[in-house]
Amino acid sequence: MSLSLTLIPIAIATTSIVSYALQGKVEEGAYYKLDTKIKDENILKEALENRGNVVSLDEKQIESSIGNVEIVFQRQEDETISAIFHEDVSLEDAEAFLKNTYEEYTRIVQHNTYEKLIERAKNEGLLLESETRNEDDTLVLTFQVKE
Repeated sequence: MSLSLTLIPIAIATTSIVSYALQGKVEEGAYYKLDTKIKDENILKEALENRGNVVSLDEKQIESSIGNVEIVFQRQEDETISAIFHEDVSLEDAEAFLKNTYEEYTRIVQHNTYEKLIERAKNEGLLLESETRNEDDTLVLTFQVKE
C-alpha cells in the first residue's frame, strides 16, 4: 500500500508593530511601506542572509542592508511583516527585492516542511518510496506503509 503527499510551495507572511517614528516618516512620504505575506521573522532573517543581506533582528523589527540600501521589516497588526523603503529606492526595485526575498522565504519554508515530514513519517514507520518534482515545483512524496 502506498501513500502520496504533495508539498506545494507556500507563501507565508510576517510583520511587527510599526514604530511611531518610522511610521511618521512613512506618512510624511520620506519612506514607503510594502506589505508582504511573511509571518516568521526568523525565516525572513535566514532568507535575507541567504540573499547576501546584512541583517539584525530585535523584538520590534528586522533591519537589513544590501550595499548602501537599508530596509526595515516590521510586524503589522494582522501578524504579517511589511517592508519599509526610503523614497530613493524605486518602487520597481523594492518590489523586485521583495519578490526575490519571498521566493527564498518560501523555499526555506518548503525545505523545513519537507524535513519535518520526512522525520515524522520515519517516526510513524513509513518508508519513503519515491520523490518527484513536478513542473510547477510541487514535490510529490510517496511513502510505503509498513504492514
